[in-house]
Amino acid sequence: MIKYFFISSIILLTLSLEAQEVKENWIPISIEKDESLFINVNGISSFLGDDIFIWSLQELNPSMTMEEVKGDIFKVKTYYLINKRLMRYSILDIIFYDLNNNVLKNYHYENKYQNPEFKYNYPIIRNSEVDKILTKALEFIPKN
Repeated sequence: MIKYFFISSIILLTLSLEAQEVKENWIPISIEKDESLFINVNGISSFLGDDIFIWSLQELNPSMTMEEVKGDIFKVKTYYLINKRLMRYSILDIIFYDLNNNVLKNYHYENKYQNPEFKYNYPIIRNSEVDKILTKALEFIPKN
């Protein structure tokens, strides 16, 4: 009887536990006929300094192809490190997906530098995709 109670308690406890999963909150930046752009705003309100880490998602219609990626690319997720004071950024990850959300290719770029000249590889150009991403992200970050 004690064994039965113990086993049923463990089963009930196991069934009641929810799996931890990463929540995403994709906010549209632009929705066009051939390409839509979103950012994941989950957690970005905690970036109170100059650096912002943010994921973007491009949905492509029609798909695109690249020599290094086998298959048609329908979605691209990009992880950015953006410095809002310097107006510069780096790309930390790029993930290419097929029509069924299967990963076709993933690129991860190490960024171990402290010198801003090396830490942020690119300038943010006015009205560029990254400029639009930063502008939308700042709507969700409290002002100092």
